[in-house]
Amino acid sequence: MSYPSSLLLARSLPPRMKTRLNRFIESPPFAAQPAVYRLWKWWLKHPYQPIDKEAAFAEAYPDKSFRSADWYLLLSRLQRMVEQFLVWEEVQQQEMEQYYLLQKAYRRLREEKLYKRSAQKAKKIRAKRNKLEASMLYWDYAMEKDFYDYIASHSRQERTNLQEVSDQLDQFYFAEKLKQACLAHSRKIANQENYDIHLLSIIEMTLRERTSLLDVPAIRIYYDCYKAVVQGGEEEDFQQLRRSIIQYKNGFPRQEIRDIYYLAINYCIRALNRGGEAFAKEALSLYELSLSEGYLLEDGHIPESTFSNIVSLGLRLKRYDWVRLFIQNQAVFLRPVFQESLPAFSRAKLLYECGQLRDALRELVIVETKLPFLYLGTKSLQLKIFYEQEEWDALDSLLESLRVYLQRRSDLGYHKEHYQLLLHFTRRLLQMPPSDRIGRQSLAEEINNTPAFREREWFIKQLE
Repeated sequence: MSYPSSLLLARSLPPRMKTRLNRFIESPPFAAQPAVYRLWKWWLKHPYQPIDKEAAFAEAYPDKSFRSADWYLLLSRLQRMVEQFLVWEEVQQQEMEQYYLLQKAYRRLREEKLYKRSAQKAKKIRAKRNKLEASMLYWDYAMEKDFYDYIASHSRQERTNLQEVSDQLDQFYFAEKLKQACLAHSRKIANQENYDIHLLSIIEMTLRERTSLLDVPAIRIYYDCYKAVVQGGEEEDFQQLRRSIIQYKNGFPRQEIRDIYYLAINYCIRALNRGGEAFAKEALSLYELSLSEGYLLEDGHIPESTFSNIVSLGLRLKRYDWVRLFIQNQAVFLRPVFQESLPAFSRAKLLYECGQLRDALRELVIVETKLPFLYLGTKSLQLKIFYEQEEWDALDSLLESLRVYLQRRSDLGYHKEHYQLLLHFTRRLLQMPPSDRIGRQSLAEEINNTPAFREREWFIKQLE
């Protein structure tokens, strides 16, 4: 028999919340359901044992014979009570929303004085919070809409706040649509997911005509992000985004600012791939800033892709001492599964850049290569070392194992194209005599004209 969902839910609660749930079920509004209360008390005594439904039922209904229909109804009532408790807990955390709900209740009761007092209190709390995200704009709209309903229900002659209602709705809608466009772009980068966010051209046209809307921080920051990152704007668009991040970051939830940081960094990476070397410094600066402010941690951990990108950028800028300290100090924030292999791989890259090829190979032995990105990264670094040390047999064996791996894997996405090109260009390089200047120049041009290939710099160096 599967464990009842209502009891699974109760079991998942933290101890302190479980204590509050116990008081909640004991409170007078719910004491009218003694059978539910008795079932709950029985479960507290046997929280991790398999459910003996007949014994539990007998505890809940001492004078009643067991019936499956009654048992499942009892569980349903307990589930409903636990859910009501969770709603209650959530409402207690939302002081501003409590006053909003209270003023709606006062409006239904036609308590005009109390309604106005609650509305004023909610607005004061809102002003103190200094929250700038789009969800707050929706709250502002909801407050204005409720006030409109209040005015309209009292007097049809009095002027209403309908203009304010409309303006607040515009602000929320524009901010949220621009945010969705940026999030859709982020998902496309990470997972090749495609979304069609409608009406963006109309929003752009409206913002050009109603520039005052850009004074709204949520519209400003997402519009800047949309122009720079989604549309691939000019450097001035990127700098405007940086200014907006600095100006408004404290008014947004950490998750939102982290996403915006990542999008700004993506702009730098894309510019870097197009040859804008100055953007390596910009990208690392953004990483350093977001790292120092704690934005890079997700559930207390640095994502492995972020860790790898920071190391790569630091090496590109030849900040070797900084990279060494970064690996040493930040490895502890990786998820446990990566805390040994990824720092070892990163140290190997650092040693390679410092010309310590043998030491780099020894670090690579530590790397657990079951995960594709670590396997492929390790093979790429070994390939360079074997080529530079003229270990041709080892290199030939590596290329064959890499070919088989790529052939078998169908889950590599756009990365697969890069590694297939790595195989192709390495074979070409190995087959080309050093004296074949025309052939080497032709291969260099082909590599330079292949945007998906990320090892361009190393290959050009070998060809030269």
